[in-house]
Amino acid sequence: MDFVIKKAVNSAPLEVPVAAAIVHDGEVISYATNGVESSNVPWSHAEFIAISMALKKLNTRYLDHSSIYITLEPCAFCSALLEKVRIKDIFFGAYDPKCGAIFHNIKLFDSSLIKPNIIGGIQEEKCSAIIRDFFIKLRE
Repeated sequence: MDFVIKKAVNSAPLEVPVAAAIVHDGEVISYATNGVESSNVPWSHAEFIAISMALKKLNTRYLDHSSIYITLEPCAFCSALLEKVRIKDIFFGAYDPKCGAIFHNIKLFDSSLIKPNIIGGIQEEKCSAIIRDFFIKLRE
């Protein structure tokens, strides 16, 4: 998780500091930070980019033997993508009561046939602080 937190801290200045990494067979095979602002592409979330890179690297359409580490609880879009690629494990830091879709709002995996191992709150304080500080600076 420390690897993902470091990537989030080093995100582009105007991007929400969210980072994601895909681990397969104990090795980080892809990672990304949000790219929405820099690309003007609304779906350039860290999870989407990291998943796309991992699928290409493994030449597959499923990540059912892979794990994802994320600094923030995935939104509905990213949660649905994680479901579609049949990710095995989801580990994230900060909970997101506003936009999160795993433990909040639609709670996507509660009604899904895909049941990944999900653990939230890993280094929650640190991950929450990164995001909170970003929005404080943005509002200044």
